[in-house]
Amino acid sequence: MKPRINKYSRVMQLFSNKWFNRIVFIFIMFIFSACLAYSSYIKYQSVILLEGVTVVNWMKSYYWILLHHFSQPFNANTSWLYIGVPLILFVTWLKPAIKRQKIFDKALACDFLWMFIHTLATLGMIYLFILTLERYVVPKFNIFDIHILEGAHPILEILVGYLLIELLGWFNHLLRHKIPVLWLFHEVHHAQKNMNPFSLFRVHPVDYLMAEVIIFLPAMFFENTLGIILTYLIIARFQDALSHSNIKWNFGPLRYIFVTPQSHRVHHSIEPEFFDLNYGVTLCVWDRLFGTHSHTDNAYPETGINDPNFPLETKYKAVTMPMVLLRQLYYPFKKAIVKYRL
Repeated sequence: MKPRINKYSRVMQLFSNKWFNRIVFIFIMFIFSACLAYSSYIKYQSVILLEGVTVVNWMKSYYWILLHHFSQPFNANTSWLYIGVPLILFVTWLKPAIKRQKIFDKALACDFLWMFIHTLATLGMIYLFILTLERYVVPKFNIFDIHILEGAHPILEILVGYLLIELLGWFNHLLRHKIPVLWLFHEVHHAQKNMNPFSLFRVHPVDYLMAEVIIFLPAMFFENTLGIILTYLIIARFQDALSHSNIKWNFGPLRYIFVTPQSHRVHHSIEPEFFDLNYGVTLCVWDRLFGTHSHTDNAYPETGINDPNFPLETKYKAVTMPMVLLRQLYYPFKKAIVKYRL
């Protein structure tokens, strides 16, 4: 008797299909090229972004945060860099998950450089998508302009919106693990063996772009609150930096709600028993609801990927770090071209 294949198995077969991944890769190349071209054309000045170009009202506060929180990483608006990071490093020194890991090493230096790549990717790609949504997508969806929770209490709007963004974050994170060609770019983030507060920035621009495609499309269904919600998510960067750090801490009872340094270390684990677990961004509620949460809240495994050819910074001298960063940016493209014979 032929074994019965459920719908989930069929979806996984589609995700693994080479032609499906070739099409996804070609789509990625098209969008990524468009973003690079558009980003090189636009000058990132607040006057241009906020006054020279008409953007939807609910995104203005998000732009302001992006401009002053990312594009100027050393100014007073990034207090998390001056207060939060030293505090996290101090806790790392007190309670390290992996004791032999040094606090200041080449891994931290490389991830610090990734912060600037993340800045350019964030400004360029989100800017392109917001303009695209406003000019071409939103007008065609006017019939769906339903003003979600219009007139509701602001706290309720923020709570519902936050949970929705978290759900979309969980879903796009799962896709970037399950679709092989997307994983090629996402594994750059997972390649880090020495987790640190700046590891959250170690995200390939293509990986970041694919995440935002899924997260921002539903934005048009909100009235005026999405900018507030996204601003809150960016202010919550401290929690994200904490969860990527080498800290032995599971938040106690709060671990049933929030992503912790322990649970996210499990997600980054190089050990097969912990693969495909803990996809939550800041909350773990969706993982617990959908059965993708780890069975233990006390494991602190080694992190990294099983790819000896990845240009990990620890293999090279510190003075070559900028070139190593370029190799890490190029490496997923090289693997995809070879794997899918493009």
